[in-house]
Amino acid sequence: MRKTNNTKKANKRIEITKKEIKINLEKLHKDVEKAYDTMRKILPEAILKNQEVRPFGNAAHIILPKEYINKKVTVIVKKD
Repeated sequence: MRKTNNTKKANKRIEITKKEIKINLEKLHKDVEKAYDTMRKILPEAILKNQEVRPFGNAAHIILPKEYINKKVTVIVKKD
């Protein structure tokens, strides 16, 4: 079998200069800052960790402190 052009391109080595690395890292740093700022707007209060989820019939309840009464809440369920 002959190798296709796609295989040759996939194995091609790319070299970048220190200046290009610095520019890319600075851009990454700015992008991460923007992501955190966006998260703060979406989730303005601290995330409560390890809250208990209790069974309730065919559903479940999450118990939160009284200060969250009548407020909008976003629940994020993490995988174990």
